[in-house]
Amino acid sequence: MIRHLAAAAATGTLLITAIPAAQAATADSTTRTTCTKHVLSLPPDSLPGSSQVRTADPSGRYVLGEANREGRTQSHAVLWVNGVPRWLTSQTEGESFAYSVTEDGSVLGSTSSLTKTDYWIYSISTNSYKILQLPADLQSSLLTGMNKNHDILGVAWDNFGHGVPYIWRPGSAPQLLTVPAELSVDAMDHISDEGLVIGRLKLADGNTTSYLWKSATAEPVRLPGKHEDTVWARDIEGTTIGGQEGFAEDTAGLLWNTRNNRVKEVARGVIDLNSDRDAATEGLWGPIGDYPSMIIRSDGTKITFPGGTQLQHIFERNTRWTAGGYDVSTGTLEPTLYRCR
Repeated sequence: MIRHLAAAAATGTLLITAIPAAQAATADSTTRTTCTKHVLSLPPDSLPGSSQVRTADPSGRYVLGEANREGRTQSHAVLWVNGVPRWLTSQTEGESFAYSVTEDGSVLGSTSSLTKTDYWIYSISTNSYKILQLPADLQSSLLTGMNKNHDILGVAWDNFGHGVPYIWRPGSAPQLLTVPAELSVDAMDHISDEGLVIGRLKLADGNTTSYLWKSATAEPVRLPGKHEDTVWARDIEGTTIGGQEGFAEDTAGLLWNTRNNRVKEVARGVIDLNSDRDAATEGLWGPIGDYPSMIIRSDGTKITFPGGTQLQHIFERNTRWTAGGYDVSTGTLEPTLYRCR
């Protein structure tokens, strides 16, 4: 994926052109939809470079992303509250990253400098950071996300260098997740509000594929593919998991049902879901191909975005916005929101 320089804030509208479709929705129908594109403003001391929207809380009030900042060598976490940006960091130096934001105004993130790494929960209401005190026996170096209950998903490393995933619930010690003896952890991807976890494990042949943990004590369940043996699950909302087959940019998307184990194929790899089972696809734009981002509604209708639109998040249907991510079509990389009606 091509990375471009970030641009100053701007707003505009665009028409999402599409193939005319019948009014009755089918699995392959595409809707002609007008989408308003809004480029979010950045803090005053931001620098040209990478800037994007990554996720948001269910209300759509809090939007989380990143941008380049003066005096920093890498991207820095940005929180937009009702469209107003603020940097997130627990130290005066170092780089920061934010993973999740909840509807009660809590953000899970980390700040790393040459001397230490802070893992924190930032409170929007008090404008303060709670530094998480990791247990002494956990050499944690990666957090993945937090659900509405403030259950945190992360990975610890044991004395042999093996990654062990865990769930850390408020007021409790981290609970390690079961990993089959012949497998090893590659990455943990998401924890749902119901406490279900998806992550990627390395197989004996060196390939990586996704598993579902329905509880911390049970063996994880390998997620099946439609045409390939390996899959990549990206998000879980309620009883639906979204992802794709394999790791190619133009691969088919998959939706798994955690209740009946059914697998549904969609046009492109799914990066994010909302509670109505609407899906956003990430897309790709650059010299190795142009695979436009899409919104794929649960009834099968689609909104196809122009090349250069890279969606990262789909909002709930009752909020102001439809999707967010970044746009590189103008030769810059801008944090963008879209409203499609």
